Amino acid sequence: MAGEKRTEAYDLSLFEENAEMQMSSAGKKSRKKKKSGKIISISQGSSAKAQRRKRNPITIITVSFLTILMAAVAIMLVHFNAQLNEVNEHITEKNKELTELQNRQAQYQLTIDSKLTDSFVKNYAETKLDMVPVKNAQKRFISLSEGDKGEVVSDESSDNIFTTVLKAFGAVPNES
Repeated sequence: MAGEKRTEAYDLSLFEENAEMQMSSAGKKSRKKKKSGKIISISQGSSAKAQRRKRNPITIITVSFLTILMAAVAIMLVHFNAQLNEVNEHITEKNKELTELQNRQAQYQLTIDSKLTDSFVKNYAETKLDMVPVKNAQKRFISLSEGDKGEVVSDESSDNIFTTVLKAFGAVPNES
């Protein structure tokens, strides 16, 4: 393939000028006035303006606003994730501290329970506080053979406002 020669040819007739363009100088003036439908002549300054993209200010403002909004949302997400991580770490630390304190309380309770036996409390009460155990002679029993007595209390809240006012002035005698 590298040694093969290409036998393709270019059609140069596409690049040749039209018969119209080969006219004399007088024909050139008329050619400027007469424009072909396919070719448009544009000056250098106006071609740069035509090639430059026209920008709509509303589109620019909208895109800028949306870009700023997206950036703000992304920053807020990062910030809230950081705060969430800090709070989770704080909760984990407090849970560890709570577990340690509960274990310490259980140890103290076991120590207290082992030192405060019934015999120790009795001995402490007799020696330090000068207390004696209760004897049967000191016990007194109460008999409730007469039965319980009950009393019905009248509900005065059932009176309306007029009877309350009349009772206050003494117009209606009290039932009690």
